[in-house]
Amino acid sequence: MPELQELLLVRHGQSTANAQGIWQGQMDFPLSDTGRRQASLAGRGISGWPFEGLYSSPLSRAFETAEIIRDYTGFAAEVVPVDGLSERQGGILEGHSWAKQERRNPELAKKFLALPEEERWALVGAETDEEVIARFEEALSSIRALHPEGSRIVVVSHGGVMRAFLRELFGPEVLPGTQRAANASITRMQWGLAEARPRLLEVASTAHLTKDPGSTTVE
Repeated sequence: MPELQELLLVRHGQSTANAQGIWQGQMDFPLSDTGRRQASLAGRGISGWPFEGLYSSPLSRAFETAEIIRDYTGFAAEVVPVDGLSERQGGILEGHSWAKQERRNPELAKKFLALPEEERWALVGAETDEEVIARFEEALSSIRALHPEGSRIVVVSHGGVMRAFLRELFGPEVLPGTQRAANASITRMQWGLAEARPRLLEVASTAHLTKDPGSTTVE
């Protein structure tokens, strides 16, 4: 039997916008000090698993997380930026906290929350789930095609696109309600190169973060 290919999907560490409750979308915010510490802990969590490729969203909060993982693990190659791994473009939500959105336009906020999650995004001019999932899956397929069976790959991305992708593959119960993968969490999947659907081994694990009492996770 051929060996399975494994993907470690990491959400970036806490950004300065995460710390302030700001919806970032594709706006570029750096990691906070907490986020850099979380990225180091993610690197420590991954260090026991040799890997052959390290890819990231080009947005700085993800790319810096990947660079910290690279430095912590001693990975010899460069981080490869992939546009399709970027966060959902959030339309008029970008750059504001939800509390500010409710103050600015309470009727819009009420209507947004009343819609099913898959239908909300067009209302605010954001990328739809279909658009996000299509580009994210294409990015992962392109990455996987570069590596043979039996290889392990690390991909650093964002909570919104990861949520849409995982719920599409495994159903809404994988991240129920409004839950997202926590900052610097690790999701593990395995599949053969000919298999379209991966096996979910671990979803949004934060066990590596709890080893440091100074670390935090942010939804």
